[in-house]
Amino acid sequence: MKKTIAILFTVFILSTSIIFAQGSAEARTKKDTTVITVWDRNQTIGEIVDLFNKSMEEEGKNIQANFELIPYDQQVSKFLAALNAGTAPDVYSLDLVQFPYFISIGAFTDISDIYKEMSFKNSLPEGMKPVGSKDGKIYALPYELDVSTILYNKNMFREAGLDPESPPETWDEFLVASKALTKDFDGDGIIDQWAFSELGTDAGSYMFWFMPWVWGNGGSMFDDVGNVVLDSPETKETLQFWYDLIYKYKVAPKSSVQWTSGDRYNAFVAGKIAMYLGGNFNITSLRDDAPNMEIGISFMPRNRDANNYTFGGGNMISISSQSKNVDAAKEFINFAYNDEALIETYAPKMALLPRSDLYDNKYYKEIPQMADFARILKGARTPVSLKYNQIYEPVLYYFQGALLDQIPINEAVEKCSQEITELMK
Repeated sequence: MKKTIAILFTVFILSTSIIFAQGSAEARTKKDTTVITVWDRNQTIGEIVDLFNKSMEEEGKNIQANFELIPYDQQVSKFLAALNAGTAPDVYSLDLVQFPYFISIGAFTDISDIYKEMSFKNSLPEGMKPVGSKDGKIYALPYELDVSTILYNKNMFREAGLDPESPPETWDEFLVASKALTKDFDGDGIIDQWAFSELGTDAGSYMFWFMPWVWGNGGSMFDDVGNVVLDSPETKETLQFWYDLIYKYKVAPKSSVQWTSGDRYNAFVAGKIAMYLGGNFNITSLRDDAPNMEIGISFMPRNRDANNYTFGGGNMISISSQSKNVDAAKEFINFAYNDEALIETYAPKMALLPRSDLYDNKYYKEIPQMADFARILKGARTPVSLKYNQIYEPVLYYFQGALLDQIPINEAVEKCSQEITELMK
């Protein structure tokens, strides 16, 4: 009996020692692991985080990432609160228009070295890079992208005698196409099919879809250093052209100036408009909502400028200046641009990849329009402003007022520019 008890006691001690040793090893592993925090308003980067953690484990590197989803309407306020508390995330993928302000207050780390070492850096959209740069240094890089385009119904183009593979690239071509696409089928004096719909109740829409027309006419809202230059003949001419589409040429309904983005989308799906101000984010939903529609993709038409433009929207990614794990954060960013990581997470969702050299992938080949976005990304531009969100109210008030024939064109542009200039002070 005593021998049995002694044996059991010895087994217990050995088992306890083994368990304790395992627990201590796990504790040491946990203690020695560098943990970084990644914030994003989009859930997909959570999949990148999972792949990164798996890769680090397979490579035997003691680095792990934790992902936190930040709601769109909290991404600025929460970051400001974290900066004030000294608890900012290591990596933040943030709405790119917010970067100029946060870079100006020192919220992000210089990542020029990451950019210089990227073999694919020339495939990143050039026109979006200035938003993440200052004084020759790079603080953020384009990552999750959106672009403004015209989506058009190819069947309507054929029926109107237009070439569906040659969408209008200039204002003159756009006007010719619009006249052919606007139809009163039964002759009752009521338009049954409109060529185009204008923007409605959302100020952000004017920045995203109207400003590329201004750029294509040689105008701009801000110059390269952030001065307001909106009050120009080019801007007035562009707004006048949009006004004339409604009142002179009658190819767009006046009511569309008060439509929501959902109204505009539904009109396109229902076959009420032939050309729709949309973007890459519509492709997946249109496959479900309009499976028989053959969709074309085109730039916003240009006028004076030799180039066509698109608004480069979405997120940029960077490392906060409060990160205590900069090397690990850099490792994550390098991984986030990895070929396989991007293709296997974003491409299946038809999300735009930041690298145009990856557009020849198996997922995009299922949707021929995706190849067009690689071409359109080359014309992407993003306004640089320290107070981007503050300009929304005057832009909506004056531009919509002009298109509703409530404010003269020249007055609308002049007063809008004046108010934005005051806001910038």
